[in-house]
Amino acid sequence: MPNFSVEFAIATSMILGLFLAFFNFGGIFSLALVGFVAVYLTRDEEADYKVGALAGGLLCFLYFVICLFTPPVLPYQLPSPLVLGVGYAFDGLFTLILGLVVGLLIYGFMGGIGGYFASKLFKSHEKPKTPKKPKTTHKIIKRKEKPQRRTLYRKYD
Repeated sequence: MPNFSVEFAIATSMILGLFLAFFNFGGIFSLALVGFVAVYLTRDEEADYKVGALAGGLLCFLYFVICLFTPPVLPYQLPSPLVLGVGYAFDGLFTLILGLVVGLLIYGFMGGIGGYFASKLFKSHEKPKTPKKPKTTHKIIKRKEKPQRRTLYRKYD
């Protein structure tokens, strides 16, 4: 697996998702592919399905912002605002927020599935090695006592 940072891997997978959307290829498959690529590009220590879910969620938010500023196709004759009323605007705002939340859940779930498959296929699943304890005990060496120094004079009782 390549060893890129999480941010670079997510940005690369989002560019791939935009590329696939531009060519109108993939649908739900492209969402799982975005999560797969994001997890594949990250380091082994950080590679997890959560990275794929985050990449999918960020792609959903990017689509939301782009579509928020894209004008819709309007009919030739619009209804009168007096007929629709003020509640119609609040209903539209509620639908907008609910669409964002549901989109984040679906995109995050599909990115997480792709990330899960990538982590199972490419991540090394070795358990961390614990240091082995030595089987032999350390020998205790006793120091020899120093011989007493001889003095030049004698002690008399």
